[in-house]
Amino acid sequence: MNKEIGELLSNNEKQNVIMTSIDELTLVIKPTEDTIGEYPERWNQIAPQLAGTISEKLKLPLLLGDYSSPEKRLPAGYTDGFTFENMPYYFSIAWHERNFTMGVIIKFSASALSHYKQVYKEYFNEFIDVHNIAQWLDEDYWELRLSRIDLAVDYFNYDMTVNDLYQGLKNKQFLIANHKGRKNTSNISAQEVNGIAQTIYVGSKKKNVNALLRIYDKYQEQIDNRGRYVHVINLCNSWIRMEASYKGTYSNQILTLLLTITDSKGLSQLVVNKIMDKYCFYNTEDGTPLSFTSDLLAGLGVFPELESLSSRNNQLMATILYIMKGSSLFPTLKRIEEAWSVEARNHFIIRLIQEYEWNYIPNQDVELWLNKFGSALSQLNYKEYFEDSFKLFYQKNNITPKRPTKNTKE
Repeated sequence: MNKEIGELLSNNEKQNVIMTSIDELTLVIKPTEDTIGEYPERWNQIAPQLAGTISEKLKLPLLLGDYSSPEKRLPAGYTDGFTFENMPYYFSIAWHERNFTMGVIIKFSASALSHYKQVYKEYFNEFIDVHNIAQWLDEDYWELRLSRIDLAVDYFNYDMTVNDLYQGLKNKQFLIANHKGRKNTSNISAQEVNGIAQTIYVGSKKKNVNALLRIYDKYQEQIDNRGRYVHVINLCNSWIRMEASYKGTYSNQILTLLLTITDSKGLSQLVVNKIMDKYCFYNTEDGTPLSFTSDLLAGLGVFPELESLSSRNNQLMATILYIMKGSSLFPTLKRIEEAWSVEARNHFIIRLIQEYEWNYIPNQDVELWLNKFGSALSQLNYKEYFEDSFKLFYQKNNITPKRPTKNTKE
């Protein structure tokens, strides 16, 4: 990207320029029965081999040298891992020594991702990007997940400042909506210095939130930090960056689309589409898009919209949330466990399932609900759906979930 920015700006004589990129990437490969067979207790032996296979698929030893211990900490919750001796930025492949359900994580910081793409180009004389990485790692014998992806749009030489944009949003002169005009109701906040907004946040910065937009002055950041692109500031008058960070259900929907991308143009259109999916800026008075939104809409590709947790059939998800908090199920389990034992609690759960299988007769409401929603729900991955329900529960109740540290058999 370093060279691309310079070439593009030097040829445009400080005219308005828009660039798209993927800024940060975290993938997780989860083992399946094909990966670990019937021996999950051997995960501490299998995981390093799996991590090595991942590394070879990405040509990491060839491009980045020998394996080495990470100088910085591993991704949260993971106990073992490595990086590479010739990777100067934060990058890690890691796993938990006992908990195979956490899988193997591949975490690229923004600088590491850029560096990897650069050395790949120098060695193979071939441009690659995130869609290539995803496609190389998409295998039948494991489950590929996209834990986080940051989509970036850079606006060069546009007549706007972060503070002007924030004040316009704060004073309701501007509003944020998707490209179909549906208003974005996310919380808007800013990091301010002496009353001047330096960074705008659209959405919550809490851990379990699936979408967050950050808008900041990349030009000033490069000056302050002597960044990797500091030379670029001589080629432009201004540089504003918008980064949309997607996680969870959103990032995995994006993964499905990445696996269909065939070239850099398609990837750029996907980045534009998924930012416009939620973050278009309009004048409140007449409803016209601000100039940078209008220009970006010209590059809008055709992709399905990101589907929020709450839109994946509210009724079933609401029922699951009620079972977890509104009903007396959990308190009942706790009483049984404390009065007798964990074994007694588990026996009660098994008896509930048996009672459901042996004696439950669904009423007409259930039949009507299945006729209306059953077909659509059957197209979804049930494990992902349940995990999304738990994530929504955590968000609504401000809970930081605890992960089991011991080996768990499915």
